[in-house]
Amino acid sequence: MTNMLDLIVIGAGMAGITAAKKCSNAGWSVAIVDELPYGGTCALRGCDPKKMLRAGAEAVEAARLLAGKGVAGEARIDWPALMKHKESFTDPVPESMEEGLRQAGVRCLHGTARFTGEDRLEIGGHGEITFRHALIAAGAKPRPLDFPGADRLIASTDFLNLPELPRRIVFVGDGYISFEFAHIAAGRGRGDYP
Repeated sequence: MTNMLDLIVIGAGMAGITAAKKCSNAGWSVAIVDELPYGGTCALRGCDPKKMLRAGAEAVEAARLLAGKGVAGEARIDWPALMKHKESFTDPVPESMEEGLRQAGVRCLHGTARFTGEDRLEIGGHGEITFRHALIAAGAKPRPLDFPGADRLIASTDFLNLPELPRRIVFVGDGYISFEFAHIAAGRGRGDYP
C-alpha cells in the first residue's frame, strides 16, 4: 500500500463512508478502515434493522385494532422469520458499501487501527500508513453499568441479533430506542406474558 495518504478514515459507518467518498471525489488519496463489517451502526446494528422489526410489531398492532372490523384471526410475530427478513436486508450491506467506496477510488481496509505517531498509524495486516489528515468516525459504545445483575444485560446490537425473543424482558433506560424495542417485544402476540 502507498505509504502516504491525504486522508485515513477510521470507521466505516455512514459518516466515515460519506467523508471518504467526498474527499476521494475531490482528488484526495483516501483509505478507510474498520474492524467491523462496513455499514456502521445505523445500517447494520441500529436504525435500519430496527425499522424492519418495528414494521412487524406495527402490523400486529394494526391487525389488533381492526379485529372485528373486517380483520379476522390472531396476528403475531414469528421472531425467527422476522429476523431472517431483517438479515435479508442487512447481510448484503457491507459488500455493497465496500463496492461503492472502491468505485469512488477509496481503499478499503479491515482491521484495528492504532496510532503510532501524529501522522501515522498501524493497521493489523496492512503495516504502517502515514497520512496528512485522519478522521475518527468510530461511533460510540454503551456505557458499562455498575449494579448487581448488570452482567445479564445486553445492548441494543445484541437485541437486534436475538435468535429467539425472550418470554420476559426488562428494558433499562428510557430513551426512544428502549421504547421502540419494548413496542417490538410487546407486539409478538397476546398471551405471551403472565
